[in-house]
Amino acid sequence: MKNFLFIYFFVFCLTLVGCTTTNKSSSFDKLTNEQIEAYNNDPNNTDKIVCRTETPIGSRVPKRVCRMESVINERARQDQQSVGTIQRTQTLGTMPESGPGGR
Repeated sequence: MKNFLFIYFFVFCLTLVGCTTTNKSSSFDKLTNEQIEAYNNDPNNTDKIVCRTETPIGSRVPKRVCRMESVINERARQDQQSVGTIQRTQTLGTMPESGPGGR
């Protein structure tokens, strides 16, 4: 009986976590073009909403994706930084050894 109660509680917790986990970026996807245009034209909003049509990996169906411009810029900066790190690592890893004992 004690094991059954533990399993029930565990499944309940997993269900609760699954229900509360949502994709925050999809909140802008539900806005109409008119709503987004009104938001972007408001002089009090310095960060604009940008919508694009993207095809997710593993799918052929394009999807409208809307994000804040600051989020897009930050992601681009992080991606550039990651590519630079990978390129530096590969360059340093493939450099021939030099010196008296080198090749």
